[in-house]
Amino acid sequence: MSAATTPWARRPEKAPDEPPLFLHELIAAAPAGARVVDAGCGPGSWNYADRPALAITGFDIKFPPGPPPRAAHVGVVRADLARTPLEDGAFDLTICHYVLEHVTELRACRDELARITRPGGTLYVAVPRAAAFDDRLYRFAGYFAKVALMKFGKRIEHQQRFDLAMLKALFAERGLTLEALARVPAGFSWMNDPRTKPLQGPFTDAVAWLHRVSGIDLAADANFVMTFRKATAGAAAGMAAGAAPPRIRRVTHVCRECGEHSVLAPPTPSPARWICPWCGKPNP
Repeated sequence: MSAATTPWARRPEKAPDEPPLFLHELIAAAPAGARVVDAGCGPGSWNYADRPALAITGFDIKFPPGPPPRAAHVGVVRADLARTPLEDGAFDLTICHYVLEHVTELRACRDELARITRPGGTLYVAVPRAAAFDDRLYRFAGYFAKVALMKFGKRIEHQQRFDLAMLKALFAERGLTLEALARVPAGFSWMNDPRTKPLQGPFTDAVAWLHRVSGIDLAADANFVMTFRKATAGAAAGMAAGAAPPRIRRVTHVCRECGEHSVLAPPTPSPARWICPWCGKPNP
C-alpha cells in the first residue's frame, strides 16, 4: 500500500489567521536568530539540523539514549527543569514536549518555564490527559512492571495527572495565556519501546477494530498540545479579562510508528488501514 492509496489522510493544516501550534509548525515559523529552548530534551524533541538559523539550547537531567548532536547553533546543558541555570527571559520560544508528566516538582518546573520565556514569547506544552485510556494504560503498565520485575524502588514515570482546567489555571498564575489547543488522540507510539514493540501491532489493531465495530474510541482525547503567550509587563494586569479564546486545532489520528499527527476523512465504510502522511507507515 502506498500513500497514493490514502488521499484522505493528510497532515494538519494551519489557516492563515491561526498561530502555529504543533511542534513542527513552531520550529518552521520561528524567525532566523530566534532563541529556542528544548526543556527536557532527551536526544532532541525535533531534528535541530532542520533550522540551523535558530539559536537552540537543549537541556535535561539525563540523556537516554544520548544528548542531541552538537552543532554550531546548538548548546546542550545538563540541568534540572525545576532549577535551571538559564537566564530570565532568555528565550523567544520554549518547548516542553511530553516532559511535565514525568516531573515531581510541577510548580517549580512551571515557574522555570515561565521565567526563562521572554515577555511576549511562546511556551509550547504537550502532556497526556490523565482521564484518557492511554495515560491510564501507561501508568498501569508502569505499576505492573514494577511488581512483576520486583523493582519495588523503581520510580513510576508519570508522576503528574492533568486536565485542561488545571493546566490553564497553572500557567495563568505565571502570566501565560492559552493561545492555541489541540486535543490529540493516542497513537500508542510509546509502545515502540523494544520491550513492548511486539505487542504494539496487535494491540493497536484491536483498538481500531473496537472503534469500527462499536464506536468506542479508546484512543480519543489522549493528549493536550498547547501554546501559551507570556504577557508583557504592561499587558499582565488585564490579560485574563481581555484574553481571546484559544484557537482550537483538529487532529483525528496519531501514527503509531512516528507519533506525528494526521487528519483523516475516510470514506464509508472506513478502510482497515491508513498510511501516515509523515513517515509512510501503515496504521490501523
